[in-house]
Amino acid sequence: IIDMTSGTTYLKGKLLGKGGFAKCYEMTDIKSNVSYAGKIISKNRLNKPHQKEKILREIELHRSLRNAHVVAFHSYFEDDDNVYIILEVCRKKSLVHVLKNRKTLTEPEVRFHMKHLIEGTRYIHRERVIHRDLKLGNMLLNDVMQVKIADFGLATRVEYDGELKMTVCGTPNYIAPEVLQKKGHSYEADVWAMGCVMYAMLVGRPPFETATLKETYLRITSNKYHIPPHLSPTASALIRRFLHPDPHKRPKLDKVLQDDFFVTGFMPKKLASSCTDTAPTFSTVPPPSTNPVSQFAAKDSRYSVLPPGYTPSHACSSSFSPRSYAAPVTSSNEAMSVITSSLAHLKVSKKSASQEQHQMTPVDQKRPLWVTKWVDYTNKYGFGFQLSDRSVGILFNDTTRLLLTSDGSTAQYNDLSNKVFTFNAHSAPHEYEKKVKLLMYFAQYMDEHLIHGGDMLNHRQQEPKEPPSGIFMKKWFRTDRAIVMFMNSGTLQVNFFEDHTKVILSADKEDYTLTYVNNNRSATNYKLSQIRCFGTTAVISERLNYARCMLEKII
Repeated sequence: IIDMTSGTTYLKGKLLGKGGFAKCYEMTDIKSNVSYAGKIISKNRLNKPHQKEKILREIELHRSLRNAHVVAFHSYFEDDDNVYIILEVCRKKSLVHVLKNRKTLTEPEVRFHMKHLIEGTRYIHRERVIHRDLKLGNMLLNDVMQVKIADFGLATRVEYDGELKMTVCGTPNYIAPEVLQKKGHSYEADVWAMGCVMYAMLVGRPPFETATLKETYLRITSNKYHIPPHLSPTASALIRRFLHPDPHKRPKLDKVLQDDFFVTGFMPKKLASSCTDTAPTFSTVPPPSTNPVSQFAAKDSRYSVLPPGYTPSHACSSSFSPRSYAAPVTSSNEAMSVITSSLAHLKVSKKSASQEQHQMTPVDQKRPLWVTKWVDYTNKYGFGFQLSDRSVGILFNDTTRLLLTSDGSTAQYNDLSNKVFTFNAHSAPHEYEKKVKLLMYFAQYMDEHLIHGGDMLNHRQQEPKEPPSGIFMKKWFRTDRAIVMFMNSGTLQVNFFEDHTKVILSADKEDYTLTYVNNNRSATNYKLSQIRCFGTTAVISERLNYARCMLEKII
């Protein structure tokens, strides 16, 4: 194929894809040996004037755009039979192909892809262009897995501030309600489409997809969709922001990367090309040259002290912005349901504090396992914690989990498929060595730098050689007031930053137990049924109601 205007000769290669008007082939410049994607449009398909205008408008808009996350426009020419648009080639195809292979993507991958989509779309909008067809099929991937926004066939330029476009266009599953209702639309229609893209990557299908076009449009205009419970709170919240029915209440692209979903969860710096077919395994420990922990020598045979310059994101208790991380484990819905029901029927006592305390007698049953220390280092590794039996654990950024007995002898590893492996921590299998070493760093740091979150009376420390408790972090998140932790045992713990009080709700054989840790770090147990009958102090009542609200967020 010869471009007569430049004299460039291209060798047409394999078919890369096809659409309604065009076919796309790999085309190689014979002289430079550089390959491109050649979009070839037959002139037989351009009989009507508006079809020719559409192609010219696409060329005019696309050739003016230059951004790392927009498919690069190289050249345009035509001959007697075809129109040729020469573009950057993206050999890893589109996210549609990835989802066909993978079904769903992990949240770290979604952060990676959404960040690229947001940066590319933000640039397009600054150039006063609305894409109007953002979807998985128009998110191409290059050899290093960078997202490249493609296909400007439906794009339009905003001629003046406040202009609203009236044309109904787009792909049905991604069309914004204001477009369908012909209310006039602008840049916010692209933001809506981003919500559909994010949902599709996490769930495996667009949020409003149905068997019929009529039903899909009905659901879009009525904002009817379902967010599965396995999504993290931050992911769910951002999807709702993107899919707000009011265009003006959707997030602004110059600020959305500050959303909790992006700043609190693990964000990979790059993705392997194998992610197109298989789920990635993220390394939680950087190479030795970049690992700040590995630069410091061990003080004894088992532990290495975290350096003076080591600054985990947060530790123990203070006031932070909300953040969340969830492990892909089986939920304890029954436990959550019972606790929610109990809290919903909580009797608020009007008696004096002394009367309440007299009737609400503390009980001496075995203290539940709860988190006495924690350290948030999710900006690099994960969330570490110590339990009240002095065993320690980490929820890693790749969502695997590791537990260690209090004497540091035995480890229990929960992999991505939720299989459990128990082994001697001093002779760990090679594939677990780095994670065990990192957990020991966390344990040493918490032991030397953090105080216990409450007294340890009435709780037995693990005996030597006793296996790990099997208690691991299922979900956790922070608000401006507290850190909320939910364990796989069904125990809910809320640590309040301001006064360092704690509320721990746990199940025993016959009832649920409230463990209240006051601001002097003294812990007391009460039966939840007892509190429902007699009420409780105003302080505990207020904290229980807050715990109920946090539990609703988890559910």
